[in-house]
Amino acid sequence: MRRWVIGAGGCALVIGGLFWALAGRSGALDLSQRTDLMAFACGAVGVVGLVATFWRRADEDEAAAVARLAREVKAIGEPQWMSSLGGDLKAIDVTFAFRPYAGARAAELPASPAGRLEKVVEDYRGLRPRRLVITGEPGAGKTVLARKFVMELTRVRADDEPVPVLVALADWDAGEPFRDWLTRHLERDYGLPAASARRVVAARMVLPVLDGLDEMDPTGTPAADSRAGRALEALSRYQDGTEPAPLVLTCRSREYDALEADGVHILDAARIGIDPVTAERAHDFLALRGARRPHRWDPVLDELRAHPHGVLARALSTPWRLTLVAVAYERDGDPAELVGAGTEGETADLLLGRFIGASVRSAAVGAGRYAPGWVHRRLRVLAVLLGPETDLALLGLGRFAPRWAVRVLELVQLGVILWVVLADLALDSGERVELSFPVVLAVLLMIAVLVRRLRAQVSSRSQAAASMPPAGSALWRVGVRRVMRRVPRSWSGLMISGTLLFGIWQAVPQRLGGQGMTSLAPVVGAVFVLYLVFAAAAEVDDAATGPAGQLRGQLALATVLVTAVAAVFYGGEAMRLPTSVVAMIGSAVVLELLSGLVEYGLFRLWNLRRLPLRLARFLDWSVAAGLLRTSGAAYQFRHREFQEWLVRHPAP
Repeated sequence: MRRWVIGAGGCALVIGGLFWALAGRSGALDLSQRTDLMAFACGAVGVVGLVATFWRRADEDEAAAVARLAREVKAIGEPQWMSSLGGDLKAIDVTFAFRPYAGARAAELPASPAGRLEKVVEDYRGLRPRRLVITGEPGAGKTVLARKFVMELTRVRADDEPVPVLVALADWDAGEPFRDWLTRHLERDYGLPAASARRVVAARMVLPVLDGLDEMDPTGTPAADSRAGRALEALSRYQDGTEPAPLVLTCRSREYDALEADGVHILDAARIGIDPVTAERAHDFLALRGARRPHRWDPVLDELRAHPHGVLARALSTPWRLTLVAVAYERDGDPAELVGAGTEGETADLLLGRFIGASVRSAAVGAGRYAPGWVHRRLRVLAVLLGPETDLALLGLGRFAPRWAVRVLELVQLGVILWVVLADLALDSGERVELSFPVVLAVLLMIAVLVRRLRAQVSSRSQAAASMPPAGSALWRVGVRRVMRRVPRSWSGLMISGTLLFGIWQAVPQRLGGQGMTSLAPVVGAVFVLYLVFAAAAEVDDAATGPAGQLRGQLALATVLVTAVAAVFYGGEAMRLPTSVVAMIGSAVVLELLSGLVEYGLFRLWNLRRLPLRLARFLDWSVAAGLLRTSGAAYQFRHREFQEWLVRHPAP
């Protein structure tokens, strides 16, 4: 699509420009002027070819693409692991047991399964085929187990083994082929080029670890009508040659039992159920995490010892709840109030009610910047917007903008383009051109079709085209150093260097051996800075820029495009370009290729009072405070229970 746009657009510009000039609208041209014009046309074709060379990224071979994916998985997984454990590195060593399928074809189990978090990779490698379903109660540690599996397998995998990739299932509709959906997430969440993502998926060098089958449907959806049921049927058909392709899946026990009862499950898979955390293990964990204020924890520890099957023990029988209680009372508050709770629900409400305040007060970054009540209200707005979904991608928030506002923007855009085009045709050279209704309608429909095609084919790619670190980040120095090392070893780097040197020579005064075109100096300097910025950003690991990196990249790209279009528009008279051409091309590029950014801007304007002005900074702070976590190019609430609690509690 990129090559088609560049080639067709470049040819149209050259042919249109020649036709306009040679038609003699500005008077007859002599031979030298016609020769100069043809030379300019040839130069324009060369520039288009040069841009196409730079725009097309060199394809990676399979080994390089797999190695890149493994690095991205490791870079993304490490901070997510610490965040999922509440700022610690040591997880509770949960246990699990293999559960047989009721009359279904299942995988061959390992001879002596260990059934422990620390040995999950060994148990998985003993399966034949290697298909695993992880089930457990809410908060039982399914996602933690999946993250541990991904990190450990990435660390010990051989070169010929697939790379485990953790992906949330919430946004998959089985109507989209599984391979296409997985490829899309490798591009969006892990920054792989499109060709590399397709290559590793086609080679079955990706082990999908699919998190949250239970989050695909609202509670109570019948299995026959559920997206989860259709997803399981599609995954059952996912194969590697003549064998079932390896995969790992997580789901709540109750939801998977309902699907299994209706005969909807993955064939040739093993299922494990995560055991509840015993009162003894909970006691040992809290004694270790409460070491800063040991006397405060004595009533809780005594209750766990005295009543191992009581309300408190049942409420703290999951790794999520244990992490939650450790965070809620680590620095202040009296955990003894938990002993007085009459039900598990009351215990959960006590913990979640303190969670935001405790996280704000203990935040290592920006502590005290936001008030707990203010944070609660802003996070609740996002929780309500997401509904049953879990992934919060910044540019994806544009889908929550009012549809009528998006349609009005499209109509205004089409109207402005049409008005400029028709005004240019009707008023050029003081001669009025008669425009019939069919001509006007044909032009309008043509522009509308082009707008829709560009939006459908290019917009999704352009959103992930640039991912930039924050201003002032040390990652910029890393990127610049890598660019400087790469320039002498690549054709594109040498061509850019030669172009810049030629521009500098043109701008140097004649007395110093140049051409004396000093007006080119700012242009050359701007081109060099832009090249260095975007090239350095491309060299930086996409995982390091975080979910806000794509938004920063889109803002930078939008600034460059708007500036370029404005410069061409206002300089169009001197360059003898028709205004209609500039208007159509500029509007199509700025408003359509950046449609995701435009819709995100509409969403921000519509929610200006309900959300922070600098939303990305607030979300990054929330991740640092432990209220949110990151998953590839998206944010997620720390736990689904926390997200649902926010929806039910509008006031702090």
